[in-house]
Amino acid sequence: MHAPPFGAVTHAVGHDLSFEATLELIKRIGFSSILLLTQRDGAVVGSDGTCESAFPDVLSSDPANVLKAVRNAGLEIAAVHFAGEIDLSSDEAADRFAEALEQYARRTIELECHCLTHAVPSCGEPRRPTENKAEEIARLAGCMNTIADRFAEHELKVAVDIHHTSWAEGLSDCRLLLDSMPNRNAGILLNIGHLTTAESYGWLLIDEYPDRIPVVGWKDHSLAKDRPRAMWSVELGKGDSPFALYIDRFKRHAAERVHLINCEHVPDEERVDALSRSLQYLRALWESVS
Repeated sequence: MHAPPFGAVTHAVGHDLSFEATLELIKRIGFSSILLLTQRDGAVVGSDGTCESAFPDVLSSDPANVLKAVRNAGLEIAAVHFAGEIDLSSDEAADRFAEALEQYARRTIELECHCLTHAVPSCGEPRRPTENKAEEIARLAGCMNTIADRFAEHELKVAVDIHHTSWAEGLSDCRLLLDSMPNRNAGILLNIGHLTTAESYGWLLIDEYPDRIPVVGWKDHSLAKDRPRAMWSVELGKGDSPFALYIDRFKRHAAERVHLINCEHVPDEERVDALSRSLQYLRALWESVS
């Protein structure tokens, strides 16, 4: 099984670029697709494909303009990332999140994309026991399952980006979340770096839920004792993420997935080179794992 096509998160090349410059850099590095990060009430993509921000307001932009800009850069939109408040503190707050997520789901379909991703709020501390997060995880599952149900005819995949200190952080959190969502189109963005920070055996989720991982986030996090902060994202191959174990599982459980690379804490002036090396590293490692 050869390496899949790899995409990039749009902010991976920097936060202060225009939309068109962001796309050009991502293509030049060698990526084939993007996870489109967006912003509410931000700049819109014009009819000429330009936007002053790397994070366009896709709800206000004409979807045809966004699509043309991405395609003219030689890329495709592999996933759209939700922008907005995510509050799981009550049933009413979760209902508001579901309504906002539905807006994004409709626009994702209009962008001829079939994968919608979103973040999950912080619970304020790392490794909080799952039993102390069960209520919030149930609300999150309900929102995601509702959207997956509503857009079942479009086969829209809804994936939550598991994250350090969040309501969905480690193995047991992910298991409870997935077991609470009957719709198979609701799943997780398997963020390998954050699973490394949580010191979780995230590759087990590929064995247990191979059809519930529509998006993979290839990030390498450092566990060095002198790292600047608890969650520290570095160039792929320079940290402690056991990528070979994940690749082995993906080869055993082949499926259509979006594969994305990011190096979050690399200095801006080094991002292009670090991403180029990361892409080459991951392609070579994929081919070497038998």
